[in-house]
Amino acid sequence: MARNRPSMDGPIRAAQYLRMSSDNQRYSTENQQNAIAEYAQAHGYDVVASYIDAGKSGLSLKGRDALKQLLSDALAVNRPFDAILVLDVSRWGRFQNPDQAAHYEFLCRQAGVHVVYCGEPFGEDVAPITTIVKHLKRVMAGEYSRELSVKLARAHLQQAQLGFRQGGSLIYGFRRLLVDPERRPRQVLNRGESKALSSDKVVVIPGPPEELAVIRRIFRLYVRDGLSVPAIAERLARSGVTGYRGNPLRKWTIRHILQNELCIGQLTYNLTSKRLQGPTLRNPAPAWTRFSVFEPIVPIRQFRRAQALLAQERHPRWDKETIISALQRLLAQKGRLSQTLINAAEDTPCSETVTNWFGSLDAAYAAAGYTPPPQPQFGINGKYWSEKAVLAGLRKLHAARGRITNRLISGSADLPSPTHIRRHFGSLPEAMRQAGLLVPSHSEKQLDAWRRRRAAGVDQYYLGVRWTDVELLRALKRLHKRYGYISNILLNRNHDTPTAYYYAKRFGSVTMARLLARVPVETLSQSTTAAWKRRRAGKLIEQGPRYPFQHPGLRYRSDEILIGLKRLAERVGIISMHRIDDDPTLPSAATVIGHFGSMKEAYRLAGLVPLDGRRFGIPHACSSDLAPTGRRRRTRAFRSGITI
Repeated sequence: MARNRPSMDGPIRAAQYLRMSSDNQRYSTENQQNAIAEYAQAHGYDVVASYIDAGKSGLSLKGRDALKQLLSDALAVNRPFDAILVLDVSRWGRFQNPDQAAHYEFLCRQAGVHVVYCGEPFGEDVAPITTIVKHLKRVMAGEYSRELSVKLARAHLQQAQLGFRQGGSLIYGFRRLLVDPERRPRQVLNRGESKALSSDKVVVIPGPPEELAVIRRIFRLYVRDGLSVPAIAERLARSGVTGYRGNPLRKWTIRHILQNELCIGQLTYNLTSKRLQGPTLRNPAPAWTRFSVFEPIVPIRQFRRAQALLAQERHPRWDKETIISALQRLLAQKGRLSQTLINAAEDTPCSETVTNWFGSLDAAYAAAGYTPPPQPQFGINGKYWSEKAVLAGLRKLHAARGRITNRLISGSADLPSPTHIRRHFGSLPEAMRQAGLLVPSHSEKQLDAWRRRRAAGVDQYYLGVRWTDVELLRALKRLHKRYGYISNILLNRNHDTPTAYYYAKRFGSVTMARLLARVPVETLSQSTTAAWKRRRAGKLIEQGPRYPFQHPGLRYRSDEILIGLKRLAERVGIISMHRIDDDPTLPSAATVIGHFGSMKEAYRLAGLVPLDGRRFGIPHACSSDLAPTGRRRRTRAFRSGITI
């Protein structure tokens, strides 16, 4: 592969990647940008794009949206740059497996994009000795993170053994007290506040007497009166008991209070451990650190009784051996096994848990010594489908469409229904693995869907209004000029721009949109400090629904779905669930039913009528009502919350 070098045609187009994991002056994005600019000017590069991961760890790709977008753009056919400039190896990443960093660089080089480390002695050299040095640098970068993690974990444990609080906010009823090195009190820290001096420490103290009285009442209701946690939450809400920000105490808050050893005056640390972005592991009880900090709030005997009652409520931790034993007991009782019997049994895990452990119910049956009676496998039109035929159909569908989805399977004559496949293979990803197909991750599926929607021209519309890239960036700039800052919550709550999710779809990330709009990009500490100031001034915009009565789990507005149904009916004449599933501008038919309760109700609200007694469509008299309107009229209806 030819090396990128300055030529008479002009400088080489380059993208710069900047990353900082904390407010370290040496690795601030400004310092990185200045160093890269000097290198680019000296070596004939023109920086045309910037990808910034501020406040992001380099241990993995998790949360590094800018690097993900950079790799995606580098592998694109019409990319805007031919080289990537990075300050040093550690800014590219501190991956625990150095081959992971090399793999991402290899993908870029394979696509013809040269990765240049501006602050390293080897720069852009690709000689064999340079490759060895670069690999050693990657190993050293990962080892630095590992050693730092061990040192921090040991330091936190030592501080906890001395009775100092490690961590952020506390549960209801307790406060954090800032003390100096001699344990002399300085001030009580409010929620969201932290110490400013590394020499200061934080200890835990009991909160106001009225909150301690609520804690004692919770234990009495749970231990003495035998009320459940939801019943306690309901009774406290009726009594007007409130917690943080005046909200009622939730079920999980009450359960946390019942479990927390602070209620008996004991500070407990090291219950769980999470190292290097790995999974959270629960440590054994001997590894816990306990320190008595004040007199018990509730009697110790009452607290232990509450723990015993909580242990009885917890679901058992299942493994293969316990699941097999439970299935064998159920088999001895019923004489057979089925998904319905498994879900109905109280001392048996649900069928989904069984499938997750064994891959399928048939495999679990075999492990428990049960052979179900032979049943013909029926799919589309009563046809018998063998595993070989299903796997061959999946390969054929993937070769034709480039992906596998439930919607494509349902419309394929070479495959049975998705339910049939899941029943006999455990899951659709497992069937794809057995067929030798690559199973995409959730993010890869999402990116693929975005590309298809963008290719169909759908992503230019938001709630019926067409937004070009220029209009989006202008709206972002106007929003910044009006409020003086930009945040995801502000984008989600205001009615003059689309949501932050929409900006991320169009530009890869909100940060990239800010850069293109020439809006200042703040570091994590700067945005956090500004949010604290807005909170003190009473100007902080809280997280909440964008529209009145919006369900928090729904990504689509109901009126947006109804508008889409009308447009589909106008375009195709007769509307059906299959046509809804095939339309890229609409959610699935199942989502429509989830919004409105039934398809018939959705059709009624959209103004569709039965044309032949069974199939629905748009009446000819109403077709003029769906004529495209101007952007200003749609925007006014959108802002005023008018629904059809």
